[in-house]
Amino acid sequence: MKFLPAKLERKLHRLKKHSRSPLKRKLDVMHENARNKVFQQSCDAYKDHKKSEYECRKRTTKMAGGSRETFLSDGSFHQSVGRVLLVAEFFAMMPVKGVTGKHPGDLSFSWRNVRTGFSLVFIASSLANFGLSLFKVLNNPISFNSVKPIIFRGSVLLVLIVALRLAQQWPNLMMYWHEVEQGLPQYPSQLAKCQMGHTIRMVMLVGMMLSFAEHLLSMISAINYASYCNSTADPIKNYFLRTNDEIFYVTSYSTTLAMWGKFQNVYSTFIWNYMDVFVMIVSIGLAAKFRQLNNDLKNFKGMHMAPSYWSERRIQYRNICILCDRMDDAISLITMVSFSNNLYFICVQLLRSLNTMPSVAHAVYFYFSLTFLIGRTLAVSLYSASVHDESRVTLRYLRCVPKDSWCPEVKRFSEEIISDEVALSGMKFFHLTRKLVLSVAGTIVTYELVLIQFHEDNGLWDCNQSYYS
Repeated sequence: MKFLPAKLERKLHRLKKHSRSPLKRKLDVMHENARNKVFQQSCDAYKDHKKSEYECRKRTTKMAGGSRETFLSDGSFHQSVGRVLLVAEFFAMMPVKGVTGKHPGDLSFSWRNVRTGFSLVFIASSLANFGLSLFKVLNNPISFNSVKPIIFRGSVLLVLIVALRLAQQWPNLMMYWHEVEQGLPQYPSQLAKCQMGHTIRMVMLVGMMLSFAEHLLSMISAINYASYCNSTADPIKNYFLRTNDEIFYVTSYSTTLAMWGKFQNVYSTFIWNYMDVFVMIVSIGLAAKFRQLNNDLKNFKGMHMAPSYWSERRIQYRNICILCDRMDDAISLITMVSFSNNLYFICVQLLRSLNTMPSVAHAVYFYFSLTFLIGRTLAVSLYSASVHDESRVTLRYLRCVPKDSWCPEVKRFSEEIISDEVALSGMKFFHLTRKLVLSVAGTIVTYELVLIQFHEDNGLWDCNQSYYS
């Protein structure tokens, strides 16, 4: 009725109002009062929640068994990942200064830093080792299994270069991550703050312990292999000749070169496993931020909230999505190398499982390595998919908004969640969701069926070529 004059429209409204029965008008007033009361209670609850968040920041917590600084955490990703990056620096990765600092403002990168120099030296060493492996493979018959050293050392070299580039961006990334965290709803308890850091440390600990166990079993199996193919009377020399055959394919045996080859192998094995762990750690951090937002939405599920509440939560959700995009741009190449590496080595190990195992030590190492490789690939897939899963959980709470509280902000919020694809990716070629697990499994089965047709049952203890280099 906007085409009517204002005075006429008011008269028409009063006429409609008086035309209703007194009982109906009384019921409308009761309904409106009840609705306003519920809305006021929801707003008061929201104000009390924000006030408790503010008090939670100022509260001092005492814990038995140690000092407050030892146990108290602010729940930030920077503090949770600090010691993990410190271990990586020991293995010539991520040369960033200040990773154990309390604030991301302490982070810095410098080409004149000792950490950076050590990383550059190891990259040069890895490049030389890759060149020796490439020379050996190209001067021998090339097969699906013989290119394994090139794939392994080439992947390690590529990850080292990408990690050095990521170290330059890390201070800015962590500062932006910290800004996003400051705008999110506060954790309800100290236990909730420590949960992300505890998960990250456990993933790092379990992953590296299993990697260490696999390397020990590999050494035991290689010692048996060297004793079987004993070209000299010295068992130590036989061991290094077989495990570093790409070095002594070009030059004569030297103790210095043997130690360099072993050092290179140990560090390369750590980096090869760490790239999977690093993808999992970033995924855990991003999924935790979505979960932090979802927990706040869960507290007000089905309640009448003001449009400002939904506007605030939508902006917070959008900030996390932008953070995901920035982190994906920074680590997408590492993700791509991780998945392609795991795909290749699973195919190689499954193909070699058709051969007869020459010894118990070899069988134990082989099946432990295969199980660890499949489990690690599955863990990377599921942890990475959790980012996409948590981003979709938000939509459940928006669908529980009461009809009376539905507003344009809620509609806009839900449309953004439905239309956006929030997930980590491998160079934008694929997105890490739960569907990817089935896709990778189907790809492995397809490749394996093709490779089995050309497979010949060769002895694993073939002294003419090494399986441990």
